[in-house]
Parts: sequence; structure tokens; C-alpha cells
Amino acid sequence: MKKKKLLWIILGLVILVIGLVGLKSAGVIGKEEGLKVAIEKVERRNITETVNASGKVYPEIEVKVSPDISGEIVELQVKEGDSVRKGQVLAKIYADIYSSQRTQAAAEVSRQQAMVDNSKAQLESLRSSLELAKTTFERQKQLLGEKIISKAEYDQALNSLQTAQANYNAAQQNIRSGEAGIASSRASLERANKDLSRTAVLAPMSGVVSLLNVKAGERVVGNSMMAGTEMMRIADMSVIEVQVEVGENDIPKVKLGDSALVEVDAYNNRKFKGLVTQIASSNTTASSASSSNDVTNYKVHIRLFRESYNDLFDPARPRNFPFRPGMNASADIQTRTKVNVLSTAINAVSTREKGTDKVVGGEEDKDKEKNKENNSQSENKTTATDLDEVVFVLQKDGKVKKVVVKTGIQDINNIEVTEGLNAGDEVVVAPYNIISKTLKDGTKVKVVPKDKLFEVTK
Repeated sequence: MKKKKLLWIILGLVILVIGLVGLKSAGVIGKEEGLKVAIEKVERRNITETVNASGKVYPEIEVKVSPDISGEIVELQVKEGDSVRKGQVLAKIYADIYSSQRTQAAAEVSRQQAMVDNSKAQLESLRSSLELAKTTFERQKQLLGEKIISKAEYDQALNSLQTAQANYNAAQQNIRSGEAGIASSRASLERANKDLSRTAVLAPMSGVVSLLNVKAGERVVGNSMMAGTEMMRIADMSVIEVQVEVGENDIPKVKLGDSALVEVDAYNNRKFKGLVTQIASSNTTASSASSSNDVTNYKVHIRLFRESYNDLFDPARPRNFPFRPGMNASADIQTRTKVNVLSTAINAVSTREKGTDKVVGGEEDKDKEKNKENNSQSENKTTATDLDEVVFVLQKDGKVKKVVVKTGIQDINNIEVTEGLNAGDEVVVAPYNIISKTLKDGTKVKVVPKDKLFEVTK
């Protein structure tokens, strides 16, 4: 009985296996569906290459106001946000000490002038004495020749002439020294007058007080030869720019005159038009001793067109400017535009090692890396020349064909294809992880809409 039952079980299993094999041969079960992918047709588009960078909003012209003299602020005539005119008094510094210095300098000029005047008066007297000494000497010289006077009397007349000449010359030298002293005293007086005038801090330009760092009663340090205490900043808010940091890989693409679209965090979903006006020649790395792995950035200045934000001004509040220094912003700098070029979705393009389906950085590479720990870095490194840019084109049999392409410029969604594809070709555009790591030449795929890619079949 048990043998008969076992026989029936074996017979049933054989029939089941034969049936399954038959169904699979007929394609009823076990049919390969393929990987779910989305496709798009290659078509012609206009592509604008952009460089994205972030930075901050600043007035294009902003000057720091520092005093030329030191002292206590006794009067502060502006507050932050005030509009000022060039030459307007912004603040006053305690002036008594500078007034005293001016008085002393003026007194010194008067003293030096009096000394010179006195020396000139003495010079006239000495000139008369000199003329008399000359006349006496000439007469004594004649009398000596006639042997009317002695040699001693002649020598006395000569000595008197020499003394008179020396006194006259000394008086002239005193006058010259006195006049030099007057010039020096006048210079001191001029400097004292200038220092006194500098106790009034004036606006160097017309604009708006964008930053105020001091209060009345504070002491400030000033020096005409170097920057003193920064009291405030004045900005021309009529011309606004965005200063962004562009990486070293992108900076060669950026040119003076490039257009840009700028987004300011304070104005969501609003884009302002701008123009690249300045590109830094030196990088903004904090220190030359920074690590070689640090990203090197270059500052790019983008001037915003006023017409793109004119509507943000409130006529009832003329001092309420829409932008404030330091606001966060990001910019898309439009570096190149190509019209009606063959293109595909940027996600469609991936890389493979040249002439193979091998994915760079895949599991095989990881295993090899473990086995070659003693090899140099240059031996294990795959360079750009060792890679192919590829796309996967859908064929009529439901399989994909790997096609090597050459690409050009790109925007955030699409990339120009210069070689390898034709208009109308259907290429796999999603999901990117399958395109970049899984697909190979001849892989079976199942085309579904993008929104169905990750749908789980129940």
C-alpha cells in the first residue's frame, strides 16, 4: 500500500515537471520582462550652458568712512539708512585741542615774522655802517699812499671794514633763516587748520549710510597716512551687484558681458537679470598654505539691471531699498547658447571603460583595489581618455544597444550630442542608477512611463 502511494506521488511530480517545462517553452511562464526603463526621443533643441554660483548682494560702489584725526565723537548727525550728499557733515570730533594747536601755530608765525622784520631793520643800519666803513677805508688807503698816516691807522680802517661786512652778512643770513622759520610755521599753521577742519567728518560721496559702527561719545582713531576707525559706510544703492564665487573648473567658461539670472533668497521664485562686469584674476582661497584638496574659487561681479527690480521700489517710501548688503543670492551665468542642436536628456549619458561594458568604480574595481594595495595611485587611476561616453538606444526587439557618443554643451536638463545619434532615436533616460551601473549592450528592457518606474506590482 505504501509502495503504491509513493509511486503515485512520484508520477505526479514527473507530470508537474513536464508541464512546467512545456509552459516555459511556450512562453506562458518564465518570460523575461526586462528592466523597467523610460525612454525619450533624440530631438533638436536650443541649449544654453550655465555656470551656477552663490554669493551675496552688495552695492557696486561702497566706501568706508574713517576719520583723519583721533578724538571723541561729540556729534553724530546721521543714522543708518539716511541718504546723504557729498560734502555733508556726518559727525564732529572734539575740536578744542586742535583749536589750541592752531592758535599756537598762528602765534609762532607772528613771532617768526616779527624776528624777520627786526632783522631787516637792523640790516638797514648795518648797510649804512658798511658804506661808511668802505668810504673811510678808501680815504685811509689814499692817505697811506701819500704817507700822511701810519700803517697802523690803515690797518684799523681795514679791520673796521671787515667787521662791518661780517655784521651785514650775518644779518642777511638771519633774515633768510627767519624767512625759513616763517615758512615752517605757516606749514604748521596750515596743518593745524586742516586738522581743525577734519574734526568735521564729511561724506566722500552721495549715497545711503549702509552701515553705522559708532555712537556719539565714542573715541575714534584717525591717521591721514593709514586707515583709522571705520565709522560708517556709504553706498550708492542705485547700482546693485551680486558677488559670487565660481570654482576653478568653471571660471574659464565665464566671460565679461555674459548674461546672468540671479535669485535672491529674500525674493522667492523671482529672477533678476544681470551682466558680468568683473572677473577676479586671483583666487579667494583664505591662505596659500591651505590643503591642496581645497576648492579654489574666483570672485565674479554681476551687475543687476535696475529695470528687472524697479517694481520693488515703493514711491511712498523712497528710502526703502529692495536689496540690503549681505543678502544671500545665487546666479546662473549664461556662458554659451547653441540653437537647434541635436540633444538628449543629460541623464541618458553615462560612462564605461573604453571598448567594454565595465562600469568605472563598480564592484570589480573595488575587488581589484583590495588586491593591489601596494600599487601606485597612478597605476589604478582611470583617466578621462580611458572612458567612453555612452547612451543606450532602444531596438525593435526590446533590447538596448550601447552607442558611443560625443557631447557638447549642456544645461540643467539636456546635453548636446555632436556624434553618435540621429534625430528620432529612442534612448533610455531613466532611472539613472540603472543607466550608469546596470545596462549593457543587449540588455532586455521594458519601457514604462516615468511615473511607473518604481511602481511595485502586487
